[in-house]
Amino acid sequence: MAEETTPTHEKISKRAEDISMVAGVVSAAVTVGATIAAPTGLSAITIALGITSAPLIVMAAPIVGAAATVAGVVSSGAYFYAKWKNRQNSGNP
Repeated sequence: MAEETTPTHEKISKRAEDISMVAGVVSAAVTVGATIAAPTGLSAITIALGITSAPLIVMAAPIVGAAATVAGVVSSGAYFYAKWKNRQNSGNP
């Protein structure tokens, strides 16, 4: 029942926070996987020469990290917007 009385900006802030946290966890998992799967030695040389390609998780890690960063920025913006809106609604400057 408390959900019904929660202002819209608070709901948006909470959802953005949840999405940001999930993106952070996924990013951490992908980073660990990419670290483990990163080629070393002769396989790294063949990738550098273009003979073979890097594992997909290694290529996806920067993209997932960037998505987590964007989610964090959106979450932060929603948090501060909700805080500003709450102050505005309560009459505090």
